[in-house]
Amino acid sequence: MNMEMEKKWFVYVGDHHEGPFSIPEMAARHDSGEVTPDSYVWCEGMADWLMLSQVNELEQGLREFREASRPVLAPAPGRKESVATAPAPKAVQKKNRKLPLILTATLLILMIGSMAALIGTSRSSNEDLHSSIRPLLSRLVQSVPALGSLFQLIPTLPDVKEDEFFELQAAKTGALNEGARVAIALSTQDANRPFFYVSTNLPHGTKFEIQLVGQADTLLNRLQFSTQGTLTTIQGFGKSEVFLAEGGQPLPKGRYMAYIMEASDQDAPVKEQLGPVDAIKTQGKLPSTIPSTAKFVVTKSVFLGGERDEAYLTRLKAFHDKIRASSEKELQELKQYSQTLDSQFNTLTTDFQRLSSAKKSTASMRNSWKKNLGLWTQISTQLDQSIQTWSPETLKNEFFYGKVYELVKAAFQSLKTLVQIESEHLEKPGDKAAFDIQHGKMLSDTRQALELMKQKVDLATKSPKNPAGLPSREGL
Repeated sequence: MNMEMEKKWFVYVGDHHEGPFSIPEMAARHDSGEVTPDSYVWCEGMADWLMLSQVNELEQGLREFREASRPVLAPAPGRKESVATAPAPKAVQKKNRKLPLILTATLLILMIGSMAALIGTSRSSNEDLHSSIRPLLSRLVQSVPALGSLFQLIPTLPDVKEDEFFELQAAKTGALNEGARVAIALSTQDANRPFFYVSTNLPHGTKFEIQLVGQADTLLNRLQFSTQGTLTTIQGFGKSEVFLAEGGQPLPKGRYMAYIMEASDQDAPVKEQLGPVDAIKTQGKLPSTIPSTAKFVVTKSVFLGGERDEAYLTRLKAFHDKIRASSEKELQELKQYSQTLDSQFNTLTTDFQRLSSAKKSTASMRNSWKKNLGLWTQISTQLDQSIQTWSPETLKNEFFYGKVYELVKAAFQSLKTLVQIESEHLEKPGDKAAFDIQHGKMLSDTRQALELMKQKVDLATKSPKNPAGLPSREGL
């Protein structure tokens, strides 16, 4: 009785929680309808809020309290209970037999009607309505798996292909102790504003991240594109935000790979529940943007931006023809940059070594350095003007060999700094030991930058064509 009177139970009512309450107080609220089996309750020691029907301790306490509170009928004082009673008249007996049959039939009709209404509601396309009954549907299917063929555990989605809808339904019906299930489906509602549905048997409130990575040789007017978004599932079902490009523009038309994984900022209670669940990962190479620690990774190939029709293929071919021409032009330019920087490095460092190591420099040495330094100044000025147009966005979206241009830029900046400190040292020699340390490091960094640049230019020169007829950028 002391345990029953202990006030320790809290209950969510509307948008706030109340309590603590004792078992009798919880029973009173249950009888009044304020608290139902679907109400979320909590007491100290529980990891998270759970529905009342999931808390055995509270359910048992309510049951025992009601049994203890039930009145016991005793015979009146001074009156003895008869051992046997006289049988009722036959007409009364017949009437009494009909009453249970009527009640049973009425209850059966009500049950069938309720089940039919529940089945119909489970096929609603109203997401809010469906969300309200999903906990009940999930419990029924868990208790009686055969009901899974009657209920839809996700709302009807007219904007999803039939096979993808079945995948969503199947992912929701699987029991968690049989392994994690995650399915993703593309909405066909608006080709220029795509979003995704996700269904899972993972816990309520599981957060997911979706990454979209465009297949380079299918994108229209873009060499590459990727973006990402998030969603949170409500009773195993969720809808992502709309995916758009920069400035709210539609995504580049083409084929994408969608990667869905659990979010890194998962809430602690959900993260704890995910801990013992076996991992699921799609086989194959994953992009570097997917963390190696990701436990659940599912992929899906989708075509975004409309139909893959003749108009798209014609425009794509024209774009690829343009890319092939520009890539050949870029490669010739990169070769020239590479040869020029490498030649200038060898010439200037040779002249500097002669001047700095000679006990007494000759006029010929000084004239050679001055002449080559003047030529470098002209080349450096011209290259500076070109590099100013190589913004990160331009190199990424407008240059086929943007990564190699970045290496040219790095090698140029390194050589520019090296020549500057060499020139300053020849004009005003300072602490030789300190200069040698600085110069040695800069000389090594410049050699490495030039070597990496030359390797990538050579790789680009020898790279084979991909199925679209474009040079491969693999390894660049």
